[in-house]
Amino acid sequence: MALLTVDHLSVRLSGTPIVRDASLTLQEREVLAILGPSGCGKTTTLRAIAGLEPDVDGAIHYDGRDLAGVPTEERNIGFVFQEGALFGHLTVRRNLSFGLRRLPRPERRARVDELLALLRMPDLGDRYPHQLSGGQRQRVALGRAIARKPRLVLLDEPFSSLDADLKADLRAELFSVLREAGIAAILVTHDRTEAEEVADEVRVMQDGHL
Repeated sequence: MALLTVDHLSVRLSGTPIVRDASLTLQEREVLAILGPSGCGKTTTLRAIAGLEPDVDGAIHYDGRDLAGVPTEERNIGFVFQEGALFGHLTVRRNLSFGLRRLPRPERRARVDELLALLRMPDLGDRYPHQLSGGQRQRVALGRAIARKPRLVLLDEPFSSLDADLKADLRAELFSVLREAGIAAILVTHDRTEAEEVADEVRVMQDGHL
């Protein structure tokens, strides 16, 4: 059985169709890239899968569950935003533990230590986001997205603000982390090279059609 199935997804924003009758299937541990220009509906597709869009038609099944009516926080799907969206007033360690507040403190601390090791940042837990490089901030954003051990992470152009050399290195690092953790991913990008380098399958989106 597929990890994620999206059937005939349509999304409207303020009544305007943005995604039109899109369908896709994702297997466990698979990486799917959605390639297309800005404004074609890529990010809106991710947001619909994550439960962040209210005006949605079609069906989304994830991990054997129909997600109709399931709130975002109960879907256990990681999301890495374009700019990382870290909490600037929190240390790396506290950013990573943000979604783990229901765990007992010893378990939370152990999971954060595990994440810092996985991200190759074992000595940076007490730093704040402004003390990190752009690549380090995106690694922390990924760590926060996988802290609760989701089986799927959605990545919304997480490398777009980085220079070319750093982008290539970080891309390899982050997808190595995902594969090591056994997590499937959907990456949206406008960069064909990026899509072809990391994805098992590439789908093209144009004017809301996938």
